[in-house]
Amino acid sequence: MKEVLEEYRIERAKLEDEIQEFLTQKIADFKEKTGAEVIHLDVNIELLDDHDANAFIESVFIGTDL
Repeated sequence: MKEVLEEYRIERAKLEDEIQEFLTQKIADFKEKTGAEVIHLDVNIELLDDHDANAFIESVFIGTDL
């Protein structure tokens, strides 16, 4: 059981890293297009109970200095 939990934590950390990289790129694209600085970012991620299921970015709220 301990090994399964550790595997889950590792996979979740990888997923969180992928989401962070994706959002970082999208924010950089947004700044390049608008010149706006992101001052607040709120992300809701939906993780299903099914261990084989993917996570989904459910919603993103971005506050800017515009």
